Amino acid sequence: MKRLFGHPVRTEPPAGSAPAPSGRTIYLVATSGHPNFGDELILRSWLRFLAEHEPGADVWVDCPAPGPTAALMRDEHPGLRTTDTLYRLCWEAPSDDPRDVAEFVRRALGEPGEAPRWIPGIDVLRRSDVVHMVGGGYVNDVWPRHHGLVAGVAWVAGRGAARVAATGLGLQPAGDAAREVWEASAPAFDVLTVRDEASLKVVVGGAPRATLTPDDVLLSRPSDVVASSAADAPDVMVCVQQDMLDVDFADVVGFVRRTLRGWGVREGDAVGFVECIPRVDRAIYDALRAELPEARFYSLWDLLAHGLPARPGQRWISSRYHPHLLAAQAGASGVALSVSDDYYAVKHGAVTALGSGWTLATTQTAHAAPGGPGRLPSLRLDHAARLRTAARAIYGTRPD
Repeated sequence: MKRLFGHPVRTEPPAGSAPAPSGRTIYLVATSGHPNFGDELILRSWLRFLAEHEPGADVWVDCPAPGPTAALMRDEHPGLRTTDTLYRLCWEAPSDDPRDVAEFVRRALGEPGEAPRWIPGIDVLRRSDVVHMVGGGYVNDVWPRHHGLVAGVAWVAGRGAARVAATGLGLQPAGDAAREVWEASAPAFDVLTVRDEASLKVVVGGAPRATLTPDDVLLSRPSDVVASSAADAPDVMVCVQQDMLDVDFADVVGFVRRTLRGWGVREGDAVGFVECIPRVDRAIYDALRAELPEARFYSLWDLLAHGLPARPGQRWISSRYHPHLLAAQAGASGVALSVSDDYYAVKHGAVTALGSGWTLATTQTAHAAPGGPGRLPSLRLDHAARLRTAARAIYGTRPD
């Protein structure tokens, strides 16, 4: 057993598991390395799964930041390699229209002379045995060029050599052009799951076998994502961002201040502030720490090393999706703050649909009482089992 990110991780197949195929090339498409707490957890979850079930495989991760990803995930799988081939093809396309990007990526993969700088990486993708887009909310109209990733994975399937999959994707917002790309690409996927009902409607026309599953991060063991020291964490926690806002940040600060006061939080009380993206999520702490001198700050690196400081009895305010999901699963109550109608409202709605029990709010909410705890703690094993069923369908492993 190794200790990775502060937790023990098995790097050999568990007793009784299927023999791992040797020499397979597995190609993961992810959005890691930015870095972002949820994106790193999702990739780490799959790398740990593969370290158990396919330790002899070459595992390529195609992501927008391969250097940081290589450093961050260096011990998660013995065959880890990183690249940005598909992302570079998406970025090189002639326009932002998802249809144009998809067509360019398909053409570049079929005729590598169309993108001669990336031929070595294209060759790796073309020779892969499994191509798997791991979960996250990175394929939608917020980043329209990322629809080329979908077209690229579907193109590999069309060659007939690889098993291809996508799991736990959040596809909203999605306009007509995005839906056309999915209509053309979705039938090629052997396994296709999404994490919310609105995303399922995007793909179901082209892939009637597509299914709704929980977020990929729930593939992880609880000890890998929730801090063992959470008993010492404050009773009130905040994770609020400064990016991707449809409102002024001053309104976000005002909502958090108003809600904390409504909960009876006073100057001498300890409040924990959690960061999912460095600096971006520290702004709320900087805005309020003069009023809350006993506040504690948990950096992204604290979270990745030790887990989210979440436990029963806490009250949370979170605009971030994964803290909402994981804190609710740990038994905390809270308020999910939506900072955008077409992106974060859908994400938080997916967590409440899973059973978080949290209150949904916007910055216009006068006072938000925490909701929950909900049903997520009691459903954890069911959600993990559904994700492992999808994993077995992709990789052919036996049940754990």
